[in-house]
Amino acid sequence: MSGHVNCANCGGALEGRQKRWCSPECSKENARKLRLESQFSITPEEYDDILREQGGGCGICGRPPKDGKRHAVDHDHKTGFVRGLLCFMCNKRVLGARTAEVLVKTAAYVTDPPARRVIGDRVAAGRPPKKRRRKSARRKATR
Repeated sequence: MSGHVNCANCGGALEGRQKRWCSPECSKENARKLRLESQFSITPEEYDDILREQGGGCGICGRPPKDGKRHAVDHDHKTGFVRGLLCFMCNKRVLGARTAEVLVKTAAYVTDPPARRVIGDRVAAGRPPKKRRRKSARRKATR
């Protein structure tokens, strides 16, 4: 008989038609483990250690993961070097920059904008634009 007698993830007893995992959660956790190991060469425990090292949040903005979600493993796509864990928005920004040089230039641009050297800290005339209000479903229904 080639079937497992214990869960391949947690070691718990298998019942009925269960072949490898005792629950959908164990199946999901095993898939996560395999993905982390095959894609990034880290274990789930190392992922947790990295998150702890970052203070429990994104390596850039510090925002903690949303309930039921995890931060992305940020890595150099050329070398595979794992840098840390990033929230969706910060990961998107880093991916868009492509190189550390672009990130450094972006930081310099934001902290010392070229327009400031020409016109100083002048603010655009008028008041700031109003935020557009979304039409509520109720307003749409009455029209």
